Amino acid sequence: MWREKQTEYGFHIVENEGGKKLSYDPRSGVSLIEKDGFAFKDLAKTGELLPYEDWRLSPEERAEDLAGRLSVEQVAGLMCFSAHQFNMGNEVNEDQKAFLDHHLRSVLNSGGLAGIPDEVQVPWANAMQRYVEGKDFGIPCYFASDPRNGAGVSDWPGNLSLAATFDPKIAWESAKCQSRELRDLGIACFLAPQVDISSDPRWFRNSGTFGEDPALSADMVRAFCDGLQSTYDAEGNDLGWGSESMTAMAKHWTGEGASEGGREAHMEGGKYAVYPNNNFEALLIPFVDGAFKLDGKTGSCAAVMSSYTAAYAEDGSLGDAVGSSFSKYKMKDLLRDRYGFTGVVCTDWMVLNNYARKNGWGKGIEDDDVTPAQRAFIAIMVGVDQMGGCSDPQILIDAYYYGCEQIGKEKMDAAFAESAKRLLQGYFMTGMFEDPYLDEKAALADVNSEDKQAEALAAQIKAVVMVKNENGAIRPHDKRMKVYIPALYEAPHKEMDHVRGIVTSEAAASYPISLEMARKYFDVVTDKVDGADITRCTLEELKDIDLVLIPAKEPGNSFPQDGRNENQEFVPVTRQYRPYIADGPYVRKVSIAGNELPDGTKENRSYFGHKALTTNEEQLDQILEMADKAKQLGVSSVVAMFTGRPMCFHEFEPVVDGIVVTFSSPSMYGGGTASSEALAAIIAGTVEPSALLPMQMPKDMDDVERQAEDTPRDMECYTDSVGHKYDFAYGLNYAGVICDDRVAKYNVPVQLKPQNKGI
Repeated sequence: MWREKQTEYGFHIVENEGGKKLSYDPRSGVSLIEKDGFAFKDLAKTGELLPYEDWRLSPEERAEDLAGRLSVEQVAGLMCFSAHQFNMGNEVNEDQKAFLDHHLRSVLNSGGLAGIPDEVQVPWANAMQRYVEGKDFGIPCYFASDPRNGAGVSDWPGNLSLAATFDPKIAWESAKCQSRELRDLGIACFLAPQVDISSDPRWFRNSGTFGEDPALSADMVRAFCDGLQSTYDAEGNDLGWGSESMTAMAKHWTGEGASEGGREAHMEGGKYAVYPNNNFEALLIPFVDGAFKLDGKTGSCAAVMSSYTAAYAEDGSLGDAVGSSFSKYKMKDLLRDRYGFTGVVCTDWMVLNNYARKNGWGKGIEDDDVTPAQRAFIAIMVGVDQMGGCSDPQILIDAYYYGCEQIGKEKMDAAFAESAKRLLQGYFMTGMFEDPYLDEKAALADVNSEDKQAEALAAQIKAVVMVKNENGAIRPHDKRMKVYIPALYEAPHKEMDHVRGIVTSEAAASYPISLEMARKYFDVVTDKVDGADITRCTLEELKDIDLVLIPAKEPGNSFPQDGRNENQEFVPVTRQYRPYIADGPYVRKVSIAGNELPDGTKENRSYFGHKALTTNEEQLDQILEMADKAKQLGVSSVVAMFTGRPMCFHEFEPVVDGIVVTFSSPSMYGGGTASSEALAAIIAGTVEPSALLPMQMPKDMDDVERQAEDTPRDMECYTDSVGHKYDFAYGLNYAGVICDDRVAKYNVPVQLKPQNKGI
């Protein structure tokens, strides 16, 4: 028994009693087939029910049937993952039609990154689905997204802030809510979670991780993937894959965080990961003990994204020093054979093209005479299924025919068929073949709704770490406080953007904390701002305030990803504000890794004796100035620190009364203001802080240089002026240092070997 109705958006909805809900648009040429009293979509337009159209069969059965029907050209399209899509509207544009007509279906919706309203993204998703429904066996668009906390969706804490809660249940709740909201936007694949270990305090992408501890990270990753992938009924029962599920793409296999010198593998300077303490396996723990070993019914993350980095070992024990996408050791030997991973493997973005080659993203196969198709062939041979950021299926077609010449048609057919099956299972597991269309009004009413915003804010508050609280600076108050929040002056400086190259940031005046959010909790007094010019409040104007609240940004570096200056000389990545010259006793004079030079010797990537390219020393000057002003006024000073990495606190901690830290500062993927409100709520004393540091804070830059890139929790750590050590799992509440069940569970000797030994 089934019923059909037309929606105001033109597509039809079919309700199968005791079966699956369907949506389709007759304008695409698709009709229905009735069998055994149920309705099915005649996607292949054969007039008979084919196995892949039968929603009663398993995703595996359906994917295998459809994979066997596809041509080389159609599989090549599936093996591509589009570049970021920023151009959205009520119709499909010509560029999008071009790649859709060439069978590409994995589409990266970057609306959150571009600030495109949800009201635009939802009808665009429907238009894209309508365009492809009548093509290629009715294979729908499989939309994906990077994390977009607060950008059109509720502003849950980012991964590092989730880790600061030390509560996997909150990670589960976050993922469950994000899954629901992203499905409202038509998105079924999440390019997340990022599960790298932040084992080096300098690394640019620490902010996206679940912190420094492998065991905590594994637990958070497991909970996050369960919340994302499983559909749950009204009573909270795990139903496994379903209409509210998203496929999780854990990244970046085998871990990016050990990049030498803390440099980042988006740039050539950060291409090598190094393992001075032989802790390569420690960085696998969040994958193999977490993402691959879920508690819920989906069992394992559905997909993995490979890292850019080349694992460097002098003895060759980690395979050839090539990027993970091309590494037989990492992909075939470890991921596929040892750990038995049967899900999708996708490369990180744009590892095939010549732009990538120039920046070292091809890691070890950058030679001019290696074509994108040849790089794709190498990746396919080591177990990769999909090429991130590649919108040109012709590259995959060329790779297929190149492979036929190298290993024979039979083996290439088998490789393409296997990848097609793996890729298609995600479409079937998330129900995209049955119900790809969105009820626009219902979706827009649900996404970023008030109840979800409230849940996200509660989590943000639980993620704020109080590391110092002297003289009653942070406590419940019996009256609404009057608070001075100074503006932040940011001097002009150069930065390296991995897409735009070297850019110059102009002088600016800003407020790291949202004044709108602060005014919900305080009567706010602030400076006069005219462009980049700031006129500070005088002592007379501040004579009746109760607190000086100093919002601050972490120490900045001009080129942290590449770790080189404009002359291509390697420079240190600093974690302090004051100028830093790397001439201490622990700075390597000879790098561990390096390219082979034309004369057969190894390049030295050491930055010994060079000066860091600090961008915001004035931030420290302003903290010290405001702390002194607070003393003159006889009130407390509290620093509200926005950071995504460990940093040196010794430069200002002794002169301030309180320090609270959020790891949810807005990221490259957007972000809202919930972290600001969370800080304000904690400082106002409306909620007692409960979070803990998910990573160590270094004593100084010598401590940073002493630690090893591949070893978590190996710093001496900063001890503050009242004797508190800013170590992993440290945090304060009103009673003092927190010592609860979370601390007892996780503040134990660091785990360096996976429990999961593979097969």
